Amino acid sequence: MRWARYASWALVAAGVTALGWAAAAPLDAEDRGSPIPARAAVTGRDAPRVPSDSVIATIAREAPFRAIRRASGVAYDPVRQATPPPAAVPRPTLVLVGVLEGPAATAVVEGFPGAEGGRVVRVGDVVGGLRVARIGSGVVRIVGMDTMWVLKVRELR
Repeated sequence: MRWARYASWALVAAGVTALGWAAAAPLDAEDRGSPIPARAAVTGRDAPRVPSDSVIATIAREAPFRAIRRASGVAYDPVRQATPPPAAVPRPTLVLVGVLEGPAATAVVEGFPGAEGGRVVRVGDVVGGLRVARIGSGVVRIVGMDTMWVLKVRELR
C-alpha cells in the first residue's frame, strides 16, 4: 500500500508542475517571437462596421440557440398564436335502439348529427359524416370524427 501513497504524491507533483508551466507560457504570438504579428487591440472607434442585417441573417440561418442548429420548420407568427384554436366539434351521443341480424343486418341508431330521431342503417352507410363499420350480435360499430363508437342494445329492466 506504500506504493499507492507514492503514486498519489507523484500525481500531485505532476499537476503542480503542469500549472507552473501553464502560468509561465506566453499568451500571444509576440511573446513567442513568432513572425506573425499579434492582433492589435480593437477599440470602439476602430471596430469594423458590420451591417446589422447581415448579423441578424447569420443568427437566423445558423440558429445558435437551438439544439439541432437549424431554423424551425414553423415560422413565428404572433397573430396566429394569439388567436385561440377553433372549438372542437362536439361529438354526438349515439344510442343503439335495436338490431336486426341476418344476411342484410340492419340497426336503428339515434343521435346522428343532422338527423332527427332514429335512422335505419346498414354496414357501409354514412350518416352525418359517420360510417357504420359493423353490425352483428347486438353490437354496432360506427367510425368517424376521429372516434369509434361501439354501441350495444339497451336492456330494459
